[in-house]
Amino acid sequence: MRVEMRRITDPEVLKGLAQPIRQKLYRLLAQFGPATGATLSKRLGTDPGQTSYHLRELAKAGFVEDAPELARDRRERWWRAVPGSTGWSSLDFPTPEGQAIASAAKAQVVIDEFERVRGYEQSRDTWSDQWQVAATSSDSFLRLTPSELTELTGELHEVLVRWKQRSNERAARSDDTDREHVFLFFHAFPERP
Repeated sequence: MRVEMRRITDPEVLKGLAQPIRQKLYRLLAQFGPATGATLSKRLGTDPGQTSYHLRELAKAGFVEDAPELARDRRERWWRAVPGSTGWSSLDFPTPEGQAIASAAKAQVVIDEFERVRGYEQSRDTWSDQWQVAATSSDSFLRLTPSELTELTGELHEVLVRWKQRSNERAARSDDTDREHVFLFFHAFPERP
């Protein structure tokens, strides 16, 4: 089953994801699956009340939802990420307020991505040689038109979607001890050197 990307065009919805703790909570739920607020709070080192507040705000914006079927009693509250990916374009936010929210959300995403790269680089020696060889970093300098860049990024997204599906299928049927979470991101944008 393929879930389409949710395109965010409402600045109030995007505001729900512009806060750093909320982005981290959403990422943890998307990456590891359902969890309780207490588990997420321990993982992030945040106050449980603060974590619960941010989870409720994410739910209001439609990024996470309750998973009541996982609760063992009425006090336990489980959360899960709403299936599918999300995206937005700054062009969808023409007002100054909308632009500020879109910029803040994107800036926080980029900060998180590069903090994660730095974290890997600082802990690289703790990984096996096999994982160190498999990990990669690459950059390229191309001369493209906007339509060619759109075509290139479309092809890259198709590859990522295919591998995400394969990853989910294999993880669901296997207890392979060599399988790890892998974070992959790329940026492609015009530049005037």
